[in-house]
Amino acid sequence: MLNAFVLMNSLPTLQGIQNWGLTIAGQFVTLVVIFLVAKYLVRLKVGSIIGACVLGGAVTFVIQNWSTVSSWVDALISRL
Repeated sequence: MLNAFVLMNSLPTLQGIQNWGLTIAGQFVTLVVIFLVAKYLVRLKVGSIIGACVLGGAVTFVIQNWSTVSSWVDALISRL
C-alpha cells in the first residue's frame, strides 16, 4: 500500500507535461535558428541572419505566451 502512495506522488501533472512540451518546443526553435544563422553566416547574408533571429524570437514568444496571443487574435477577429 505504501508503494501505491509513493507512485501516485511521483506521477507528472498536466501542468508539468505542458511546461515540458513548451520547453522542448522552445529548444527546437532555438536549434533551427542556430542552424539558419550558421548557414547564412557562411554565405555572409546579414539581412537573412537578422530575419532568422527576429522570426525565431517571434515564434518563441508565441509559444511561451499562447494565451495572450490567442486573446489578441480573438480581439482582432471580433473587431473585423
